[in-house]
Amino acid sequence: MAEIKINLLEVDLTAGKSRVIDVSADCKKYLGARGLGNKLIWDNVPKGADPLGPDNILHAGIGPLTGLVGSRTIWSFKSPLTGWAGRATHSGYACEETMRAGYMAGIVFKGKSPKPVYVYVYNDKVEIRDAADLWGKWRQETEVTIRDRLKKETGKTFGVFSIGTAGENQVRYANILTDAMHSASKWGAGAVMGSKNLKALAIKGTLEPTYADHKKVWELFRTYAVHPETALRKLGESRYGHTTSMPNLLRYAAEGIKNSHLSYDKVVERSNAADHEQKYKIWTDGCPGCAAACFVPFFKNSDHGAFSGEFRHDNTGNFNANIMMGYEEMAELNGLLDELGMDGEELGGLIAWAMDMYENKIITKDDLGGIDLTWGNLPATLDLMKAIAVRKGKVATALADGYRRAYKVFGDKSIPLAWEVHGCSAGTYDMRNKELGRGLDYTTSHNGARMGSGLSSALAEAAVTCNFALPPFQTIWGTQEEVTRVFANAVCGWNLTLDDVKNIALRNFYFGRAVSMREGYDPGKDDYLPERCFTEPIKDKYGKQHVWTKADLEAGKKKYYVETLKLTPEGLLPKDQLQKLGLDFVIPVLDPMKMLG
Repeated sequence: MAEIKINLLEVDLTAGKSRVIDVSADCKKYLGARGLGNKLIWDNVPKGADPLGPDNILHAGIGPLTGLVGSRTIWSFKSPLTGWAGRATHSGYACEETMRAGYMAGIVFKGKSPKPVYVYVYNDKVEIRDAADLWGKWRQETEVTIRDRLKKETGKTFGVFSIGTAGENQVRYANILTDAMHSASKWGAGAVMGSKNLKALAIKGTLEPTYADHKKVWELFRTYAVHPETALRKLGESRYGHTTSMPNLLRYAAEGIKNSHLSYDKVVERSNAADHEQKYKIWTDGCPGCAAACFVPFFKNSDHGAFSGEFRHDNTGNFNANIMMGYEEMAELNGLLDELGMDGEELGGLIAWAMDMYENKIITKDDLGGIDLTWGNLPATLDLMKAIAVRKGKVATALADGYRRAYKVFGDKSIPLAWEVHGCSAGTYDMRNKELGRGLDYTTSHNGARMGSGLSSALAEAAVTCNFALPPFQTIWGTQEEVTRVFANAVCGWNLTLDDVKNIALRNFYFGRAVSMREGYDPGKDDYLPERCFTEPIKDKYGKQHVWTKADLEAGKKKYYVETLKLTPEGLLPKDQLQKLGLDFVIPVLDPMKMLG
């Protein structure tokens, strides 16, 4: 069985040119998407480069399993929020268009356009088109306008990835959205897109996927599609989507309440999934290649207008009870968040922090331009969101740059109120909760306090597979590694062993950490939790208390570094493993920085 050729589309926005690159060898080593993204950052982004400058890259990555084990795009870049390796991921219909256009390794954007543009891709036809009339438009209007124009021009429905006002204004946690509600939210992908004067990517693929063994791929996918476990997964996911997740975690002290100050509070019960479903749910939606169908859009009419959206951790979790609101308010806030184009986890935490500072008189109504930022105040929250997206006023501009930069504006008294790790909001999966929280995950992550850390994510986001699609596959084939091996071999014509796949996961994890270390991440200095993790215990609804001691954290970190992340006890990269995994080229860079063990 012959190995297939895997192509990457490179678009140079400075030169106004594009080319197709054969990256088959790199993909066999890293799989694709986030794995390949690490290499693109390492090779193309100079050490110390400004994340919002033309030297940064933005990789819209897919991989061999796109459309088979879910449908996702993994965006890789140097983060304008942390300055380290950045990654943002979303699902949706548009993700598969990249595969069908013939670019199994995705699209990488380099340089900066001298004026606002969008990139048009229709199979092998690639154009950089003027977007002057789209710049300044809100996100959904941008997507609809491009779709309508290209439908008239080609007769085809294009997938569109675009940014909103926040991305244009380079809010450091701006996101990229597609299909109206699928959000690549983490670490500022939308800000990087905006810094390149790139308003959108419009893509249509009409080619059949090129698989090494089409018959085998069909047999594998059919096995998944008709398996009873797949039907059970759909039943479990498609009714409520993720609307049950936030209130359940809040009841068990694993989600922030009132800027993560409170134990269980009755505000939690204002987020009722069954009530929300009965009032506002219209249908269930799923991505290509996934039977989970975990997207549950809603539509709400109120005296304030008509609202639509979809609740997930990315756009709901760190608002909600963290700013003392329930699902009724979130249904009206959610749509504006997606229109402006910001990471809800980051923004929710920052607004909760701002409310805390307002209550403690660190910032005033005058500082906020007249906004009365009290807890649970929906109109005030909406006004502040809009101000942040356009960087209007002292407070909004500071919040647009994230915690670490905002400390210089708000002063030392603001720091104890902040709930962040590595400069990232951390209100989702409360770090004090050692059972359901992510204290060790967050504090040891070289990306920042977010999902997407660890070896499992390094594999899933290279393959590319979706965590919400994976469970039935794992029931059928045993493990994530085996699912990846079986499908990748059939798709690509490879002969990977299980050990090969495990090595790919470790290689990608090490490589991402190496990128961040090159850009200044130091686990000895950066891997700690906020002081409140040790001084403010919380209790869940059922009376169980959660808190860390500093001794427990230090012991837990060392064990986690070694046993889970395969690092040294200090969180450093083992030099011998880098050599075995073919990453020896990072050694001359990191060794003088004392990042190797």
